[in-house]
Amino acid sequence: MKIESTKVGEFDLFFLHDGEFWLDAGGYFGVIPKVIWQKLVETDELNRTVLKSNPLLVCNGEHNVLIDPGLGGKYNDRQVKIWKIKNQASVIESLNALGLTPEDIDVVVATHLHFDHVGSCTRWDKDGKAVPVFPNAIHYIQKAEWEDATHPDERTKGTYFPENYLPLQENALIKLIEGNKEILPGISVEVTGGHTRAHQIIFIRSGGQTAVYFGGIVSSVNHVKLAYTMAFDQYPVEIMQQRKKLYKRAIAEDWMVILEHDPNHRAIRIKQSERDFEFDTIKF
Repeated sequence: MKIESTKVGEFDLFFLHDGEFWLDAGGYFGVIPKVIWQKLVETDELNRTVLKSNPLLVCNGEHNVLIDPGLGGKYNDRQVKIWKIKNQASVIESLNALGLTPEDIDVVVATHLHFDHVGSCTRWDKDGKAVPVFPNAIHYIQKAEWEDATHPDERTKGTYFPENYLPLQENALIKLIEGNKEILPGISVEVTGGHTRAHQIIFIRSGGQTAVYFGGIVSSVNHVKLAYTMAFDQYPVEIMQQRKKLYKRAIAEDWMVILEHDPNHRAIRIKQSERDFEFDTIKF
């Protein structure tokens, strides 16, 4: 298995894998009409397009920080059929390819608690009980995101699965934070909202360089343009507003923008075009 990597100052960044899933392409592009988006992606017979689950591992010799561990494998036959889930290669296999085990992870940071981002935080044990996958890791989650995930409404309950995060609380592995915080020296979070009410992005800063895991703010290169939001975004107007602000900073500070779901691009740089925003691919 090939694990691409790069450095940001003192940090080693490893681009892990945790399988793939397929989403309805109309929902994936929100208000953008099919006559436009059909030129951007391929779809299957059910009008679904493939997305990857792209966790990020950040290491500095002292800490092993895992960002958005991914889908996991706790799905029943109906869920696998709906989302065409393939949990290969898994985040565990990715870690093993680097000579690491789940026990080596000491920090997990989640942009939000949707199943495709934190499903890998727990697994079924032999008795069918959900237990933590990373038993030595503190999991950092926004308090407001936790409240929304543990009290979902009719619209959001289809994306929040309690078995992915309640076992972490039961095992004292949750650290609820409020607002922008430094997790470790050089690693911090900023709340953006948009995709969910308390969605956060993760910054890695060292040696004058900056990488940012954008999570649901820009999940793929197909969502770099301001108006390209998803039907799954709870606050699409807020996403567009946040993108404008973040893009200006990204261009001025030369950010490496890391993408959570793109099948072909793990990281990009944002650039201004005449009418909107575009990207340059970063190759490793």
